Amino acid sequence: MSPAALDSGPILFHEHLSLNLRGLEEHFTDDVALMIEEVKAAGSEGISCIVDAGHADMGRRMAALQRIATESRMPIVASGGYYLQRTYPPEIAAGTADDIADLLVREAKVQRWGALGEIGQQGGEMTANERKVFQAVAKVQARTGLPILTHNAYLGARSMSNGVPRDAAIRQLDVLESAGAKPEHVAIGHVCCLDDPKAEIPIELARRGAFVGFDRVTIPIVPDDQKAATIMAMVKSGYPDKVLISSDFYSQRSLRRNGGAGVGQAVTVLKPMLLKAGMSEEMLHTSLVDNPRRFLAFVPKKAASED
Repeated sequence: MSPAALDSGPILFHEHLSLNLRGLEEHFTDDVALMIEEVKAAGSEGISCIVDAGHADMGRRMAALQRIATESRMPIVASGGYYLQRTYPPEIAAGTADDIADLLVREAKVQRWGALGEIGQQGGEMTANERKVFQAVAKVQARTGLPILTHNAYLGARSMSNGVPRDAAIRQLDVLESAGAKPEHVAIGHVCCLDDPKAEIPIELARRGAFVGFDRVTIPIVPDDQKAATIMAMVKSGYPDKVLISSDFYSQRSLRRNGGAGVGQAVTVLKPMLLKAGMSEEMLHTSLVDNPRRFLAFVPKKAASED
């Protein structure tokens, strides 16, 4: 799709419409009919596109996404990659970063991915395998043009006491950039879960050219009004074009059927807070529509392995 086709409403850059991290127990997203209704509701609220940030080691089912997209008429971007250490298949330990990159390039073409992510680390420091996956994903971006979105382990004010360094997001960007990724095609995720009201880490990420993910709206690790204040601190520092907003939809409590705010909660919950904090409608359009369009837009490259 042309980015121009997605100018009618907000684009959610990090959600989950098919997910089963346990792999054995049933997950509510296994009910595809339910998810179709939830996505239709988001469409009625003006959402114009949703990125599903799952992949095979997260229990994502591509057939489910295809059915949801078809029956809800909502454009859905499928992602790919590997999540974090505890979900990796055995071949991650055995392969090199180049081996993993070769595999991901092939899968991206066959499955028509629109992004790489969410790519994460499960603790304060990357394991050797997690670092290898980050390096592989950066190589894939260099070969395909696919944008990258990441997962951080920030836990609000408890982050540092739980072993998560304040600059964990910066370190992720360091690894990706050193392996060939372009910051302007990277979204560092869950930065909103760092207790950083002055937006020092988000501003540093933006200064280096990366997008900053405020992608856990309604997840109370950090209060939503504080997330809004941090976004405003970024905007006032001159980086409105680096803000990305989403909710990392994964909880049954968020279902409309259960009285929750639904798949579109990033907009319905946070937008009024941002307006109250002083953000203009024009700036909201930048954050909710223009920024994710720029982040997702790429022209597929012919990978060297196809030559």
